[in-house]
Amino acid sequence: MITENELRLQLCKVGKRVYSKGFVAANDGNFSVRLGTDNYLITPTNISKGFMNPEDIVLLTQEGKPIGNKKPSSEYKMHLEIFKNRQDVNSIVHTHPPFSTAFGITRISIEKYVLPEVIATLGNIPLIKYETPSTQALADVVGKASKKYDAMLLESHGLVTVGSDLWDAYYKHERVEHTLKILYYAKTLGIVKAIPPEKVKELFQAYSVSDRIKNFK
Repeated sequence: MITENELRLQLCKVGKRVYSKGFVAANDGNFSVRLGTDNYLITPTNISKGFMNPEDIVLLTQEGKPIGNKKPSSEYKMHLEIFKNRQDVNSIVHTHPPFSTAFGITRISIEKYVLPEVIATLGNIPLIKYETPSTQALADVVGKASKKYDAMLLESHGLVTVGSDLWDAYYKHERVEHTLKILYYAKTLGIVKAIPPEKVKELFQAYSVSDRIKNFK
């Protein structure tokens, strides 16, 4: 079983990764992992995610109270709501990747089946209505959406992905940003066309796709 210290190191590694890829700037972004059944680890506030140390990571109770003198990300409420609504989720990543954030700012919906890899692993990626960051209102709307989706594009506020572990949540982040980069270029070339429904069904049969994804409407 993975230890708390190993999880802290993983959070720092992901922090370096998102910072080097330009998914965050300055002190932006936040990510977390479930620690056993009672506590969570979450990134701190006011520290660049590319320069975190294991001791910077904050330990939270289920109620969101920090254990120790470190201050957690102001978005901790959103993380707690997702964990509450998805018992299968053990990690959450939230950053502001350029292409994902640009789609969110322009309110361009991407709920189309356009790339086989995304269909098989994520299904639809919804656009979540804007709520003020760090508020319970944002936490509630994202928490509700997380019951159905593993990746959520936030209006004017970046991207949230969830996963069975930290790397699962992070790689979904990479996949969404790569997809939206492709869609951006595709939109400059012409009309984006969805994969026909009958071909989507073939894809579901060819790959091990979860029922939750198959049931997306």
